[in-house]
Parts: sequence; structure tokens; C-alpha cells
Amino acid sequence: MKPSTTGTVVDLQGARHERRLEMYRARVTERLRTNRIAVETLYQGGTLFSPQGTRAGRALLRAHQLLQRASSLLEQLSGDGVVPAPRLPERIDELYREVDTLLSRSDALSGRNHRAASVARLPGR
Repeated sequence: MKPSTTGTVVDLQGARHERRLEMYRARVTERLRTNRIAVETLYQGGTLFSPQGTRAGRALLRAHQLLQRASSLLEQLSGDGVVPAPRLPERIDELYREVDTLLSRSDALSGRNHRAASVARLPGR
């Protein structure tokens, strides 16, 4: 029996790209959520208005700004914005490295001490 030639072609590269974007989006969304909770906790506890709480609030605000920048880069990588998505693998990797840097800086500002594995460095991407 002859193999069917009407089968669907699967774009593995595109599927990997989409999965990578989703993983990064999930990381950014989770960090935004936990930072919001931290600010709410500072506010509700009244410590936001102390010198120490103000410093923590400013750090969380800066972390939020970095996460917004990371989100903007992910939008650029997806091609959903005004600018088309980059096509060169070197440029794509450069943008993911920048997102990793922004996530690391955000983690440091928001008091996260653990280092999550970079999605860009996962094997088999």
C-alpha cells in the first residue's frame, strides 16, 4: 500500500517557537502576578509607608517596568505588534537573551533568590 500524500505537514520549527513564546509569557505573567501581590501586601499591612516599605515598593515598581519591557520584546518576537517578527536565528536568540536578563534583574529586585532555568537554554529547542 502506498503512503498517503495528502497528510498534513507539521511545522516543527514554528511549533517550537510558539511553545517557547508561551513558556516565556507564562513566566512574565506569573512574575507580574506575584509582584502585584507583594505590593498589595505592603499596602494592606501599612508597611508601604515606612522607609523600608517604600524601598521595597520602589524595587517592585522597577521590577514591574522590567517585566513590561520583557512583555514588549515577547510581543515583538511573536509578530503580533506593528513590527514584524525577526527571522534571523541570531536576532531571535539575542531578544530571548535580553528577556532572560530582564527576568533576572526583575527577580533580583523583587527578592527572588532562586534562579529558574532559562527557557532559551533548554535542550532541544
